[in-house]
Amino acid sequence: MPVALEVTLILVLIALAIGLLPLLFQLRTTARGLDQFLLSARRDLSQIAEDVHASRLRMDHLAGTLQATLTDLSTFTRSVGEVGQTVKEWHHRFRTTLESASRTVGGLLGGLSSVLAFFHSKSTQAPPKEHDHDRT
Repeated sequence: MPVALEVTLILVLIALAIGLLPLLFQLRTTARGLDQFLLSARRDLSQIAEDVHASRLRMDHLAGTLQATLTDLSTFTRSVGEVGQTVKEWHHRFRTTLESASRTVGGLLGGLSSVLAFFHSKSTQAPPKEHDHDRT
């Protein structure tokens, strides 16, 4: 092989090596940056996971409290409904009893007024008695 070809080949290899040095330096810098990013992301993701877990625990507590409150509210409303139904039944009974008593008292008063009217009309229709001095 001629010497010029060998020198050209060596110069090409040197130029290639000199051209690859900045590329290798940039790759090394990029790898360091990526490593720092991954470490930072790992810390951030760990913190995010802890925050999400704490939020889930708070939500579980809130859901438990809400469930207990709704259970108590449901029991209260059911009790109020039963009390309302009982009051409605007693009102109906009282109203029915009151109406029945009113009809009975009305019937008794009507009967008494009829009897009194009958006796009153008998006393006003009775013929006058003759006095002893009118007979002579």
